[in-house]
Amino acid sequence: MNKKILAILALLIVATSITAVSAFDLGDLFGGAKNETVKIDGVDFNIPAGFKEDTSNTLDKVLEPLKKEGAQISSKAYTKDNDAVALSVVNVTNGLTNNQALKLMGGNKTTINNVNGYLSKDGDVSLFNFEKNNHVVVISSTDEKLIGDFLIA
Repeated sequence: MNKKILAILALLIVATSITAVSAFDLGDLFGGAKNETVKIDGVDFNIPAGFKEDTSNTLDKVLEPLKKEGAQISSKAYTKDNDAVALSVVNVTNGLTNNQALKLMGGNKTTINNVNGYLSKDGDVSLFNFEKNNHVVVISSTDEKLIGDFLIA
């Protein structure tokens, strides 16, 4: 009888161990893909694991109205499978305040990951615009749910 109890306990311990290990991302445990941080014009962004920089796709057309007004824009784009995200930092140089530039860009007031800003749609692209470090920041994405993954509050 004792051997049966020991066998059952051993199976329970093994099952518990497997469940505990599967709760973690084994890729991180063994040096797999990890999130990165990238700085654009003094603003930090989180780059989720699996996203790669795409130098051919910047989604800059959504910022064209600000460029025409003389704004300086630094941006980087990232892709993963069918998802694309562009991160842009705008230095408004034409006499507009950042708040005026945000209003010019439009959108509905909203908060994502404790960051207050404006959310809008331009076709299939969602844009989240906010002010940080005395710049206007724009995160544009083909999937609105991804915007929060790139934010560092």
